[in-house]
Amino acid sequence: MAILHVALAKLDRKLLRESEEQAHQNMHRMIEAIPVPKKNVRVGPPINPAGAKGYDIILSMEFATYEDFKTYLTHPKHIEMLKVYGPPLLRNMIVYQVDGTYPKSKL
Repeated sequence: MAILHVALAKLDRKLLRESEEQAHQNMHRMIEAIPVPKKNVRVGPPINPAGAKGYDIILSMEFATYEDFKTYLTHPKHIEMLKVYGPPLLRNMIVYQVDGTYPKSKL
């Protein structure tokens, strides 16, 4: 079973010490540095903010197995990333996982 992991959050810009673009790049680098197999890592703002209900950042990635996902969650580098880029900087987080092996939408 492939796991699609998605996190949405509202960015507290008052707490941001860098540009939003730089924060996105730094988060992406930190995620990529976690030595757990993953692919299609994405970090960034919504293309259409009007439909995002105030959520202004997404982090998403795919894991080949549930074990890889669990290892990622507990990895010290992931914990460190959350200390820098987690709450309170990212508020109202929604974290969701889905079985990525189901058929893709035909939009």
